[in-house]
Amino acid sequence: MTWPEVPFPQALRDVSSGNAKVPNTEFCESGVLPVVDQGKGSIAGYVDDPELAQRNELPVIVFGDHTRCFKYIDFPFAVGADGVKILAVADGFDPRYLFWFLTSLDIPSAGYSRHYKYLKEFSVAKPPLAEQKRIAAVLDQVESLRAKRREALALLDDLAQSVFLDMFGSGSDGDSGGSWPVADLKSVAALITKGTTPTSVGLRFTDSGVRFLRAQNIAHGTVDFSAGILHIDQESHGILKRSRVLPGDVLVSIAGTIGRSGLVPPDAEEMNCNQAVAIIRLLDSVDRRYVLAWLNSAGAGRQIAASSVTGTISNLSLGQLGGLRIPLPPLELQQEFERRLSSIDRKRAAHRTHLSALDELFSSLQHRAFSGTLWDHEATGDAA
Repeated sequence: MTWPEVPFPQALRDVSSGNAKVPNTEFCESGVLPVVDQGKGSIAGYVDDPELAQRNELPVIVFGDHTRCFKYIDFPFAVGADGVKILAVADGFDPRYLFWFLTSLDIPSAGYSRHYKYLKEFSVAKPPLAEQKRIAAVLDQVESLRAKRREALALLDDLAQSVFLDMFGSGSDGDSGGSWPVADLKSVAALITKGTTPTSVGLRFTDSGVRFLRAQNIAHGTVDFSAGILHIDQESHGILKRSRVLPGDVLVSIAGTIGRSGLVPPDAEEMNCNQAVAIIRLLDSVDRRYVLAWLNSAGAGRQIAASSVTGTISNLSLGQLGGLRIPLPPLELQQEFERRLSSIDRKRAAHRTHLSALDELFSSLQHRAFSGTLWDHEATGDAA
């Protein structure tokens, strides 16, 4: 069945006014009271003054007016200064149900403009309260499983870096006094170059064709298109020869958020990239997984931070990237490191497969819940 709907103001009230707002310049790394802002993270920082706590009854739902992020908050908090809407739940609604309902909405993007004007135009599905609680419980259960998978993936990422430190820690900084000989990164690379934005040379993006990488597509040590995919056609790919990305290339973000690195999978098709992405094509005298792990190490991070130029945007030049001092343990030891990572990779792949299945399940349950069809089948138990 389809649930009846009520106007947004009958389900949620904007209770933001009257609360103190804390500018991000006053956020601390620790304190007695967490600060909730409109960013993606649950907690943006802390303050030491409990009198800054927002004064509405908990729980509340926080909406990022610029970011379109929703947060379910059931603990005392101070309000971040910019773009935070605090929404109180009306009688007859379960707070967790409303939270999941809101996250299912497709709110139009207006860039960094405000979005509450779009949000309050929606109607809110209102099943009986008992049904709301059942729906919330099912979605909470699946989200808990998703969170555990994400946590496991994060731990595996940490494990990989721990293996690196265990094997190379004493010489991983690139300092002349370390355990291993050091050299410029360019000395172990056949090529260090960067990409080009097609529109800057009269070319255009297309709906399909060759995948086009941006810095946000470098994530988790590999290439990740969950942040969005762009394409160019084969003719443009041929013209933009310098920007070609091949299997086995190491990629580094060199503008904006600099130093994020990833390895292009060996089975990937050729791609292209923009000027915020550096391409490192390594010689066979060095192991790619070792170089990637070193780029993610604290020692490399310190060198990158010292080399980057910060104006309106942080930048790392190709010369500075090629001049990073990398320790060079024996190739046999680097390859042993790669073999150890292979077992971690297999576990990571299994967790990602399971997380993908849970993501699909959650999306299906969310759609069915708010269209009134979640309990249409006797198989609700296997859906949950």
